[in-house]
Amino acid sequence: MSTKVIACDVGYGFVKAVSDTGKRVTFPSLVAPDRGDSLGVGDLFGRPPGHTVSLRPPGGGAESYLVGEAARASFLASGFLGAEKPAEMHDVLLLAACYLAGAGSEGHLPGQVPRLAVGLPLALYRPQRDALRERLSRLAAWASVDGGPERYFSFREVRVYPQGVGVVFAQDGLPGHGFAGVVDVGHLTVDYLLVDLEAGRPVPEASGSLEVGCHLLAKEVARAFREAAGEPLPHRLEGYVLRAAAEGRPVGYRGRELDLSRAYREAAAEVAAAVSKQVLSAWADWAKFITLTLLAGGGALALGAELARSLPSARVVDDPAFANALGFLRMASR
Repeated sequence: MSTKVIACDVGYGFVKAVSDTGKRVTFPSLVAPDRGDSLGVGDLFGRPPGHTVSLRPPGGGAESYLVGEAARASFLASGFLGAEKPAEMHDVLLLAACYLAGAGSEGHLPGQVPRLAVGLPLALYRPQRDALRERLSRLAAWASVDGGPERYFSFREVRVYPQGVGVVFAQDGLPGHGFAGVVDVGHLTVDYLLVDLEAGRPVPEASGSLEVGCHLLAKEVARAFREAAGEPLPHRLEGYVLRAAAEGRPVGYRGRELDLSRAYREAAAEVAAAVSKQVLSAWADWAKFITLTLLAGGGALALGAELARSLPSARVVDDPAFANALGFLRMASR
């Protein structure tokens, strides 16, 4: 079955993609130039984590990249550092995810992917949606991932949706009356919505974006590491140390074991409290009438329990990291 619709959520922390064939993929939003196996020993250890991506514009030369976990170990790794996502990096991640989710066509006369759905944070949706749609509509490239066959990518139709709205459309069995809240916790931002369930529409003045996110957990764990170790945490080891702290495991460092789990727990409580306070302020009197608050995004896995203590009738949705992408897919398939 060929892919007709693909939804890709290029987040600040992770990329998530799902297709109408049921394939799905996720990896960290990291890109680095591919310099090859400088030691020549890669084959001895099997395929490393992450992906290698080759992109070739029509009539041009190919460029090779490391993506996801493969890029993490590189000194040249780049991630999204602010609200703006550089187009070149965004498109490398997008095409890699689309390829891994089964999209693209091979052969001398390749066709277009019929429909692509992507998202933007609520605060950026209105000012940037048309420019993003037009840019991705012009995108054309041959791609190969992990040495696989080249596939051609061009999108016949591009739809751009606001983050958080996808979460609503991914749910089944929502009440037909009252109000529902959505809190979509990402790496750099939190999108929140208030949805009038009877009208089937968001309440604009009670919906928006916050410039907080799970990057603050990494920042606090890095600070705790610096205090415990007496030197800064190397950037490319942040993910390793953060995962250990979240799982309650100490990390070995210079013959010692550093337990940073308390710093992680305290940071999670502080970030959740800050998010709840700002969201409840925006929802104002509506908060008293909310019958359900949906917690989504990869950050809901880290902050969900804390957020549920403060937000009305809150629960973490099924598959929270993919909730937006699944909702985008459902909307784009109509």
